[in-house]
Amino acid sequence: MTGAHPRQRPRVICWQINLPDRIENATVKILDEAEQARAAAMPSPRQRMQYISAHVALRQILGAHVGAAPAELRFASEAYGRPVLEHAKAPHFSLSHSGRAAMIALCCEAKIGVDLEQRRPRPKARRLVERLFAAEEQAALLPLAETAFARAFGRLWVMKEAYIKADGRGLACPLNSFALDPFAPTVLRNTTGFPSWAQLSYKGVCNKYDSALVVCSTKTAEIEYRVFDMRGDLYKAA
Repeated sequence: MTGAHPRQRPRVICWQINLPDRIENATVKILDEAEQARAAAMPSPRQRMQYISAHVALRQILGAHVGAAPAELRFASEAYGRPVLEHAKAPHFSLSHSGRAAMIALCCEAKIGVDLEQRRPRPKARRLVERLFAAEEQAALLPLAETAFARAFGRLWVMKEAYIKADGRGLACPLNSFALDPFAPTVLRNTTGFPSWAQLSYKGVCNKYDSALVVCSTKTAEIEYRVFDMRGDLYKAA
């Protein structure tokens, strides 16, 4: 799996996760020591629960996919910190969480990036666009009235976040080094070292969240959306 020019049409499974208010201690123990330490260092109980439940879901979904116990999964990091699963049948994956939801994407044929953001007021959004976004994006966003600007900014933000995750450099990839169309999932200008043929898709979730997916493939990806409600049975993600 090289993540570039796959021979077959990539198939992506995107899990929409409804996060629970609490998780039993026995379930939390499927996380490794590094994950548990990172969660414990978070100052906010809400952030800790969000992180723990999202990573429990990730282990359960990946474990079901490769046929391994969630607690037995081991992860490594690429040069810029992107996690990879150390397993012979490991898929590429991406995780994002916001509010009381998460999104997890899996693909065996191509590298991917996913982002999920809860819709909320962003009083500093225009300043972010002026300081961090590409000139093409500024020209499209800044003239808009507030309601239209907020919608377009939400779409563009998740697409750019998904893009830098798929790129693999994360925040080391400057947001103004590439340009995306805020009104359609289209790459206007790609960043150095990242393929111009990467595919973008956008999806609104329950009228509360914006989500985006980037697939590094020359062939149109087949995307399947599934729901995993952790507020019910934690073990129905297979």
